[in-house]
Amino acid sequence: MSSKPHQRPISPYMLGPYYRFQITSLLSITSRLTGVYLTVVTAPLAIIWMLALVFAPDLFMSIQGLLSGWIGKLLAFGTVFSVAYHLANGVRHLAWDTGRFFSKPQIRQTGYLMLLVTVLIIALTYWVAA
Repeated sequence: MSSKPHQRPISPYMLGPYYRFQITSLLSITSRLTGVYLTVVTAPLAIIWMLALVFAPDLFMSIQGLLSGWIGKLLAFGTVFSVAYHLANGVRHLAWDTGRFFSKPQIRQTGYLMLLVTVLIIALTYWVAA
């Protein structure tokens, strides 16, 4: 038996005030936030919009009026960003599922690549929609 006490892992906040926030942390948090946005905002709004189209023409026109203003543009951008980000991040996770790109440099590189792909998808979406 060893007389040395067992050392437990230390959480990052216990390392002192010098813990450096990393890109991987930001990407993980953003992935969760965009998933929440798609679930809490986009999906219910789309369902209400489609049900109103079929069953309540007056409500549909009210929703259309709301969505055609700046609020609608903000909601649409949030949706396009969330879908693009989730798509790029999903492809990254599929690559991880194959056991690839797990070294620290590759994780950072694929994170930046994912952000670039997200921006390109958003730009393509708005270019096609214009």
